[in-house]
Amino acid sequence: MLRFALAVGAFCAVVFVASVPIGRPATGEPYGRPVPPPSFTFNAQRHDVGFRPDELLAKLGEKLFFDTRLSASGRTACASCHDPRYSFAEPRRVSISDDGTHGRRNAPALLDVALLPSLMWDGKFHRLEQQAFGPFERGEMGIGVERAVRRLHDDPRTAHMFRDTLGGWPTPDGMARSLAAFQRTLWSRESRVDRFLMANDASGLSRIELDGYEIFNGRAACGVCHRPFPLLPDGTRPRRPVFTDFRYHNLGVGLGHGGQPDSGRFELTQNRPDWGAFRTPSLRNSAKTPPYMHDGSFATLEDVVEFYNAGARPNPNLSPLIRPLNFGGYEKAALAAFLRAMGE
Repeated sequence: MLRFALAVGAFCAVVFVASVPIGRPATGEPYGRPVPPPSFTFNAQRHDVGFRPDELLAKLGEKLFFDTRLSASGRTACASCHDPRYSFAEPRRVSISDDGTHGRRNAPALLDVALLPSLMWDGKFHRLEQQAFGPFERGEMGIGVERAVRRLHDDPRTAHMFRDTLGGWPTPDGMARSLAAFQRTLWSRESRVDRFLMANDASGLSRIELDGYEIFNGRAACGVCHRPFPLLPDGTRPRRPVFTDFRYHNLGVGLGHGGQPDSGRFELTQNRPDWGAFRTPSLRNSAKTPPYMHDGSFATLEDVVEFYNAGARPNPNLSPLIRPLNFGGYEKAALAAFLRAMGE
C-alpha cells in the first residue's frame, strides 16, 4: 500500500509540473523573465516551410530586421545592408560583414521581393524563410543563428512577442518566418511608368522619357530580359510592371585578366551555361539603388547604359542576347531618363 501511495504521489507531481505553462511562473503572474530552454534544435528540413504573413508576424519580423543584437558586435542588423533609405538596398559596392570583411556582391533591393521565385544573385534560395539563415551561415553576422536566438531569449519583451505571435519561445524557424513575413510587406510605390503602362497615361512622362521607352523596347531590346509583366511561378502575371524575366544571364561583369572571379550561378548548378550568369534584377526604383550590377561596379545609370551600348564585356559565355548598340548621346540619355522614371 505504501508503494502504491508513493507511486500515485509521484505521478500527480509529474502531471502538476507538466501542466504549468512554459514561460509563465508557477505563481500565476502573466509575465516573468523568460528562462531559455536547455537546448535548441536546428531543423534544416523546415527552412522552406512557408507561412502566410499576418500583421503580428510581420511586426515581429520588422523588429528583428533592425535588431543589432543578432550580430557578434551588436552593431550589425539586416538593415545594415538593406537600408530603407535606399529601397532596402545599400549604397556600397559590396556588403560588409560584422567583422569588417568585404563580401563579393552588392545587396539587392528588397522592395517587391515577395514576387521573386528565387533569391540572391545566383538564385540559391527559393523562399525568404530559407534566405533568412544565409547571413548567419556565411558569417556575415559574426555569430551562428542559434547564438543569435539565445540573445532574443535574454530580452523579456522580445521573448514575449514570440510567445504572443508564434505561441512559443524564440527559435531559428520562428525568426526566419517573422523576417520573411516582414519582407513580404515591402512594396514599391506606384511610378509614372506604372501609370503609363497600366492606364495608358503618358501625361506624367516627358518627351525624352517616352523616347527612352521606345528605345528600351525597340533597338536596345532591354525588354527581352527586363520584361514588364513576366509569367509568375503560379502561372499568373504581376499586376504592375516588374521589369525582369526571373532568369540568369552572363554579361561579363567582373571579368578579370585571370577569368571570371565570380562564376555566379555556376557555383550552385555546376552547369557550364550558368558560368558567370546572374539574376536579372528588377528595374523598379533603380534610380534609388546605386551602385549597380552584382558587384556594384557601376556608379550611375549612365554607366550601365554605356556598358550595354558597348556590347557588355565579351567572354566565352556571353549571353547571345547581348550585342553592341552604337547609340548616340541623345539615345543614351533618353534610355537613362526612362530608367529613372521607373522610381518616380
